[in-house]
Amino acid sequence: MSNRVISVVWPALGLVALCGCSVDFYNRTASLGGDVSGSRGEVQIVFINNTPFRAVFTFGTYDQTDQSSEPDFHQFAYDPDGLILEGDSTSPVGAIECARVFSIGGPRLLALIADNLPDAPVAEEALIEGVDFFSVSDGSSGATSTPVGQGAAPPFEALIGVDFPCETLIIIRFEIDDLGPAPFRVDFELIP
Repeated sequence: MSNRVISVVWPALGLVALCGCSVDFYNRTASLGGDVSGSRGEVQIVFINNTPFRAVFTFGTYDQTDQSSEPDFHQFAYDPDGLILEGDSTSPVGAIECARVFSIGGPRLLALIADNLPDAPVAEEALIEGVDFFSVSDGSSGATSTPVGQGAAPPFEALIGVDFPCETLIIIRFEIDDLGPAPFRVDFELIP
């Protein structure tokens, strides 16, 4: 009798365990793309800023279980020689290396940049959790333009295999959020 109970309980426990960790399973087993074994593909990405304010943030991809992971990251900041995402504008379509997590201002992404890429050129104003939004004064009478904070959106993360596959186009929209806890939000869409 006890053997029969055990043979019924083990599959049931396995099913419960599988249901509880299916997100982890799909995320850690999804293909990273690439044409050759061990290589990685890319994810195309475009940002649409549907707010009247300049967006400042860091975005990138990384492998969350690898402590020595070097994120593939980029930043939108203040510097006119770098990437700038003005209000009511759309970025060019760019590409980023496929990895287990796509992040916009996530704390783990920022920590991996600081720990594993200490010599990487960074815009300090964009090394922030989430996305900050600013209006920029004209800088009339020869003065330099001054950014004025308008609020922020919380960090955003998406998992490969769960939220997106490699070799896809990710569309990120920044929106004013009148009903949410933060004044701005990040919306996510993808085109396979």
